[in-house]
Amino acid sequence: MSFNSFSFLFFFLPVVTLGYFLIGDRAGGRWRKIWLLAASLTFVAVASVRDVSLLLCSLAVNCMIGRLLLRPQEGLRISRGTLFVGGLLANILFLCYYKYSSFFLQLVAPGISHNWARPSFPLGISFYTIYQIMFLVDCYEGLVDHHNWLDHFVFAGLFSYVTMGPIVRWKLVVPQLNGPNASVLNADNVARGLFLFVCGLFKKAVLADSFFRWADAGFSWQHPLSMLGGWLAAFAFTFELYFDFSGYTDMALGVALMLNLNLPQNFNSPFRAQSIIDFWRRWHITLTNFITTYLYTPMIRAFPRPTFGAALAATFLAMVIAGFWHGPDWTFLIFGALHGGALVINQCWKKMKLPMPPSLGGLLTFTFVVLSLVFFRSPTASHAVDMLRSMFTLHGGFFNYEPWNGIDHVDQVLGITWMSIAVGIVFWAPNSMELERTFRPSWRMVALTVTMAVIACIYVNGVVSRSFVYRDF
Repeated sequence: MSFNSFSFLFFFLPVVTLGYFLIGDRAGGRWRKIWLLAASLTFVAVASVRDVSLLLCSLAVNCMIGRLLLRPQEGLRISRGTLFVGGLLANILFLCYYKYSSFFLQLVAPGISHNWARPSFPLGISFYTIYQIMFLVDCYEGLVDHHNWLDHFVFAGLFSYVTMGPIVRWKLVVPQLNGPNASVLNADNVARGLFLFVCGLFKKAVLADSFFRWADAGFSWQHPLSMLGGWLAAFAFTFELYFDFSGYTDMALGVALMLNLNLPQNFNSPFRAQSIIDFWRRWHITLTNFITTYLYTPMIRAFPRPTFGAALAATFLAMVIAGFWHGPDWTFLIFGALHGGALVINQCWKKMKLPMPPSLGGLLTFTFVVLSLVFFRSPTASHAVDMLRSMFTLHGGFFNYEPWNGIDHVDQVLGITWMSIAVGIVFWAPNSMELERTFRPSWRMVALTVTMAVIACIYVNGVVSRSFVYRDF
């Protein structure tokens, strides 16, 4: 089941939301949370029953380790430090087996078939593993004041964000689940959540999927692309990825808000950034916070002296790890290394207090992001190099429209129209979170919301529904 499917839009979401508030605080809210857990497991089970068993296994193991970490030291047979490290290793090994085993085996024994070690990728494993790593860290550092299995299972498996984020912490979600107004129907939250959800659905179904047709045609072309063709494909994927992932995030935040849960913002107009440091403060914000808190900071502490050079090394390594987190391929490692290198250069530039006009900084940052995403999208590193070669040389000519001839003429006209509107939205219009914060019920807002919803549903109905890009991560 996907957020952009009719089964979710017109059955799953209304039933879950209605049931949540009808159950209310019966048995102290226990049945309300059981309802959310059942809905979340159903959401995952639609994709794969096996994925439900793996999710439950991960939740159960981390719940047990968390409860042990919260016990007094004298009540444990092993040290808290050993238990904590063991819990982290268990999560990392769990993720590595299902996501990276084939990649590592190919490094050790290239050219040999490793089909036996290619487990299918469990839905949401990259995200719910991160949630639980953060949870164990918080338990170890004494930031979790109470814990029970039901709160843990709902926190780490909630359908709103279990598959693709945003990345959340225990101390943000669980107090809201147990708050005095958690089960009280809040008309303002429902209205704002629904508006945000519709914004996300429109981004995904109309804008992202319009860019997809152009990006996919370019990246799938079996011959050298022309110079303008290469740039067209790269730009199309850049905007596709933004509207796809930020659209999903808007929907996730909207669903949570309807259930009285306020989740953290994940995007803040990233293509308006004036430096690569600024970009990562605006793009996938919760991942940036995770990298800073749980990767960069421990690395800095591991150095005998936290010098500027140590900070640069930690920055680069943290971004390489973050790049590899996206997928078991050299393209993601290169993507992470490129951004790590760019952040190092940016830090050095700031250290030397060299000038950078804001407009030039914005242009350089956006151009770099477009070029780095060529590796993110390409199936192999060599394919990415060929794409870059097309973009900077004339070996494929200056422009060739042939790769896009397969797109229906009507789709071409509509796609170009929506893409033009999308570019204006990205660079000049208020973003969806700004609109949600200033949201006030009015006939104008109702008309806007209904119009976006109808157009989005027409696109969902008229085009083969595409899964979200980050669903594969």
